[in-house]
Amino acid sequence: MAAMGTSIQELQRGQILRMLHLGNSSEQQAWGGAQTFKALVYDKFCQDVIAPLYKIYGLRNQGVSVNVSLLADRGPMPDVPAVYFVEPTEANVKRIIEDITAGLYESYYINFASSVPRSLLQELARGTLKASAANKVAGVFDRYVSFVSLSPALFSLNMPDAYARIHSPKTSDEYIQRFISRLVDGLLSVLITTKSLPVIRCPASDPVAEMVARALDERIREMLRTGGAVAAELFAGGSSRGPDSAASGASGQRPLLCIFDRDLDLVTMLHHTWTYQAMAHDVLGMKLNKVTVQVDGNEEATAQSKSQTFYIDESDSFWAQHAGEPFPNVAAAVHEAIEEYNQRRADMTSSGQGDDPMGNLTAGLASAFSAIPEMTEKKRCLDMHTNIATALLNSIKARDLANLFEVEDQFASQSLGASISQMEQLLKEDSKGTTLDKTRALMVLYLTKPSISPGQLQGLLDALQKLGGDTYGVAYLRQLSSMKSMMMQSAAAASSASALSGASGPASLMNSIFSKGEGLLSAGFSSIQNVIQQKRELVICQVLESLMEQKPSALTENYIYLDPKAPPASPGVEVPRIRTPFRRSLAFMIGGGSYAEMQSVMEWAQAKGKQVTYGCTDLVSPEHFVNELCHLGRAQSRGGDDPDLS
Repeated sequence: MAAMGTSIQELQRGQILRMLHLGNSSEQQAWGGAQTFKALVYDKFCQDVIAPLYKIYGLRNQGVSVNVSLLADRGPMPDVPAVYFVEPTEANVKRIIEDITAGLYESYYINFASSVPRSLLQELARGTLKASAANKVAGVFDRYVSFVSLSPALFSLNMPDAYARIHSPKTSDEYIQRFISRLVDGLLSVLITTKSLPVIRCPASDPVAEMVARALDERIREMLRTGGAVAAELFAGGSSRGPDSAASGASGQRPLLCIFDRDLDLVTMLHHTWTYQAMAHDVLGMKLNKVTVQVDGNEEATAQSKSQTFYIDESDSFWAQHAGEPFPNVAAAVHEAIEEYNQRRADMTSSGQGDDPMGNLTAGLASAFSAIPEMTEKKRCLDMHTNIATALLNSIKARDLANLFEVEDQFASQSLGASISQMEQLLKEDSKGTTLDKTRALMVLYLTKPSISPGQLQGLLDALQKLGGDTYGVAYLRQLSSMKSMMMQSAAAASSASALSGASGPASLMNSIFSKGEGLLSAGFSSIQNVIQQKRELVICQVLESLMEQKPSALTENYIYLDPKAPPASPGVEVPRIRTPFRRSLAFMIGGGSYAEMQSVMEWAQAKGKQVTYGCTDLVSPEHFVNELCHLGRAQSRGGDDPDLS
């Protein structure tokens, strides 16, 4: 999205860095930049924004001596300035006023994650004046960073339960308006952070996606209309040309923002995964690039086991290289990396041999000392990935995840009868896999084979109920199919049932098994070597290709076109369109996204020579998405309680 391919994560990190340096472009201005000790006070959302960008030592390097929650009980630090980083809410403003009244800090730099409403600014001003402390408020800033960037081309708005909330029959119009406003704030933050003024496309058949697109279009227009050069600069990348320059208007420079609804493809959210990153999220519950696993024990997690938390991101070269690969390939890569490490360590300790032992020893010691930091980091990385891969392998064996993946993978290409037969085998009591695993498989079957008869489906539901499974999720999917055309669902299933792992082709067969005692992955590894997945393209990739290449398609014929840069068109008059292909795009999914879908989009973009940033309301695990569907089914059939929508 950004100029010269700069990652969205690096751009947001730069924005946070400027905030920690107290708003100045120069790191050495205002309180000495990183040289001045300061307190960082944040709310829960902004804590999650910072988490993937800066670890504790990274904050310390920027002069943050204390980082603490806004809601925590805090003692006074009258000689220390404070940087507040919060969402613009009434509760947060009230708490900030309380801190200022109590005189907790020397001075206050107040940073809001998104644009703060005038009413809250007025409330903040009244509170500081009442406390006779207006001179202590050093600045109030709209930072436009109201999103969580997890990798160079991935972001989330951190809005959980979005699918259930917007589809619940009990969701109020007032909540929908708040929801849309929050989405617009988040997307606007992404656009300003990446200095992008996009053309916006979304399906006209989806009311929420269209409302978000039109509200965002109007918000950008209003900013450009009333904000003058300052507002134009927000989208101009620091260029003096502004967003209306000829270069900015070229399709090769301006990106495309595609807003999708999760109903475009539900199968992706339910299918069992087979790539490293997707499995870390699906099986181990990775969140905010943090994963916790059991170590120093066996798969039963005995009393000798202990949990350990690992932070994994693009700074880890092994993760950056292998996150999107099938798990067997990753296990092999771990094994090869261990062998390489052991060989290098052996080479380092073999110094001193030859005609001049003392000379060789001296040179060897110097080389060994210089290599210690690199080798220490290498060992830490290998230990981490060995533990993560071991935890995944234990789950694969215990739940027979390889078989579940292959069975679901075959639904799209085999007959209905064969698919039902395989599903019946999975639903036997002695079949491996949790009840949730089997519920997911049944949902995938239903979405992949919409021609299944009510009688055939009911037989499978009865078998799932005998296992204690929740059938309300399937009931919701049936209700959904009766309310709207499932043509797009069928296309998504046929296109994506095998591409969900995000891999670029059949998994290569492993040539060797780890030698005994040299790797924790050896036991049971042969059972997953031969998992072969077919190559198909997700429906989101088909839609992106149609929109970015400007090619007519049945998938996109009802997509509306909005250009916040173009003059408003009269009713019934078509807005002038950019007709040449787009090189850059931002694909945003309302209702939850997944690592599997993101990986497939990235592979498609790389193959087509495009730059695509993937975003979503939240990265939702398959387990959580099943729970959302079951909640919706229960709410429709019983009028059950909805999740807290406050």
